[in-house]
Amino acid sequence: MTAAIRRFFDHDLWWSFSRSPLTVGAALVTLAFLLAALLAPWVAPHDPFDPASLDLLDAFTPPVWTERGDPRFLLGTDDQGRCVLSTIVWGSRISLLVGFAAVLLSAALGVALGVSAGYLGGAYEAVVMRLADVQLTIPGILVALTINGVARTLVPRELQEAAAIWVLVLAIGISDWPKYARLARGTTLVEKSKEYVAAARVIGLHPLRIMVRHLLPNVMGPVLVIGTIGLALAIISEATLSFLGVGVPPTTPSLGTLIRIGNDFLFSGEWWITLFPSLALVLLVLAVNLLGDWLRDAFNPKLR
Repeated sequence: MTAAIRRFFDHDLWWSFSRSPLTVGAALVTLAFLLAALLAPWVAPHDPFDPASLDLLDAFTPPVWTERGDPRFLLGTDDQGRCVLSTIVWGSRISLLVGFAAVLLSAALGVALGVSAGYLGGAYEAVVMRLADVQLTIPGILVALTINGVARTLVPRELQEAAAIWVLVLAIGISDWPKYARLARGTTLVEKSKEYVAAARVIGLHPLRIMVRHLLPNVMGPVLVIGTIGLALAIISEATLSFLGVGVPPTTPSLGTLIRIGNDFLFSGEWWITLFPSLALVLLVLAVNLLGDWLRDAFNPKLR
C-alpha cells in the first residue's frame, strides 16, 4: 500500500494537478458538492421534503443578514417556507444523480457502438455513424425534449412522478451518445491497425473479446476526459429541462426546478429564491468544466 501511494504521488498526473491552484480549487469545490449531496440528510439544516416540518408562515423569509432575516434560515426561504440552503443541498444531489447517470448511459451506449463500428466496419459502421451524424445536426435539447415527451406518454400517469428522474436520465443520455461514438470509433480505427490486435486475431480470439479486452482499455482514457466535460453539460441539460417544466417535479426539486420556482417571484422582490440556486449551479458546472479542461491537457502527450 505504501509503495502504491508513493507511486501515485510520483506520477505525472499528480505533479500536474498539484502545480495548478485553479484545478485544485475546482477539485475542492466539486468534492464539496459531492460530499454535500451524499450526506444531504445530515448536512442540510432542514428537510425540505418533510411537509410536517414546513410552515407557510415562514414563506418568503429573506436571507439572515437582511432586516427581516431569520437565524434558522441562512439563505432565506421559498414560497412554501422551505429553507433555500437545504433545497440547494438536496437539489444538488438530484442534479448530480441525473448528471452521472446520464453520462454513464450515453458513454456506455456511445462507446459500445463506436468501438464495434470501428472494429467491424462495413455496412454496420456506415449505419451507426450516419445515425450519429443525423443526431448531431439536431440540437441536443430538442432531442432530449422529444425523448422526454415520448417516454412520458408511455409511462402510466400514476407512475410519472416517481419515474421522472429516470425519464430525464434516459432523455439526456440518449441525446449525448454520438460524441462518445465518434471518439470511440476514431480511437478504435487507430488501435486496430497495431500489432497487438493483429496478434490477437492470429491466435483466434473472438472479435468481442478483442474489443472488450484489448481495444476498450485504450478507448477509456479519452472517454474519461470527454465524460468529465459531459457531466457539466448533462447537469446544464437537466437544469434546462427542469426550468422548462418538463424535468424533475417541484416536489423533488433539482437546481433547475429551484431556479424556475424562484423566477416566478424574482420581480416581486424575493430575489434570493432564484439567485442562490443559480449561483450554486454556475459554481458546480464551472468547477467540473475546469477539471475536464485539466484532464484534457493532462492526457495530451503533446503538452507534457
